[in-house]
Amino acid sequence: MHRYEIKDMTCSHCASVVERAIRGVDPAAAIKVDLGKKEVSIETAANKTTISDALRAAGYESRPL
Repeated sequence: MHRYEIKDMTCSHCASVVERAIRGVDPAAAIKVDLGKKEVSIETAANKTTISDALRAAGYESRPL
């Protein structure tokens, strides 16, 4: 499982953009977004760099936890 802090994720629209970015890398990923903590947890076979790159391309800087 991968966990990321995404400081700029502040609303449900942000969460949906983050989810779409991750699904673009791995359509079968299990994604859990916690807006209160500004974190996302992902069960995926994709590596952390690929996920971080997809989030950055969607406009969100992330920090692996």
